Amino acid sequence: MGAFLRSCTALSLTWLVAVTMACSPQPADGNDDDSSQPSLLWSEDCPPDQPELRRLDVGTVNLHVACIGSGPTLVMLHGFPEYWYGGWEVARQLATDFRVLLPDQRGYNLSDKPVGLDNYRVPALAEDIVGLLAEVSEEPVLLMAHDWGGVVGWLTGAEHGEWLRGLIIANAPHPIVFARELAENPDQQSASSYVNVLTADDAEDSLSANDFGLLSYLMDGVLSDDELTLYKQAWAQPGALTAMLNWYRANFDGLTPVLGDSTAVVDVPTLVLWGMQDTALLPGNLVGLDDYVTDLQIEQFPEASHWILHEQPEDVAASVRAFAERLD
Repeated sequence: MGAFLRSCTALSLTWLVAVTMACSPQPADGNDDDSSQPSLLWSEDCPPDQPELRRLDVGTVNLHVACIGSGPTLVMLHGFPEYWYGGWEVARQLATDFRVLLPDQRGYNLSDKPVGLDNYRVPALAEDIVGLLAEVSEEPVLLMAHDWGGVVGWLTGAEHGEWLRGLIIANAPHPIVFARELAENPDQQSASSYVNVLTADDAEDSLSANDFGLLSYLMDGVLSDDELTLYKQAWAQPGALTAMLNWYRANFDGLTPVLGDSTAVVDVPTLVLWGMQDTALLPGNLVGLDDYVTDLQIEQFPEASHWILHEQPEDVAASVRAFAERLD
């Protein structure tokens, strides 16, 4: 990867490490609210070339949020095992067009980490995002989401579409389509077998062993050495690994997703970006997607993997701009 180190001269990784270390890590029960911002709308523009960092009370938890740029609001949701920085290079590309907000989702990095699996079911995670949107914009926003963030994005679009101007999904399966693929497609079943590792009782030990060796392997070739250091700091936050794994434990029964009672039909204009070399989420997840999205555009990236936001940030940013222009 390394595009960050080559082109982002105004923000050094050393500066970002210093800021990250200055933010107080949150306890595993997520009860420390002292650093939250007052409940006032955060609608002003953000710096053009480095993140402004805040903690916001979004309802039942406080989320740590980064912001860059000016213009219409775009909120980006990361997946596993990332944190807000996972969308940074795309956000930097878009900072002249949008005011981009990147939260650490519940349980990740410096956001609250409530105890108990019920706190990590997808409806609760989507309520966090609705609470965040109410704190950062008076108008409907663009919501862009990757991996597990995309699952939250799908439900937000289906159940809370009035908050959204448009939905952008990057390599994140629609829950009902994914359930079908897991039930009927042996290739997807095999590709998803890692879920059994992440839901095991000893998953924290497995992932933290050898200086987060498994997680580092998962991100191999995606992050520079300096960026991997930042990720390890996020993974090492107290309670973070358990909270991150609870997203899987709370929403899977074996390899069967726990879907709840969502109608799962999205009436918001939706752009799906898909790296076709994704070995975990296979292209079968695009088949029949139009049954659940009334206004759907799919854009395939033949050379990109699951980590499309890292591998092709300029192309992803261009797709976001073109989609937003269509909505105007």
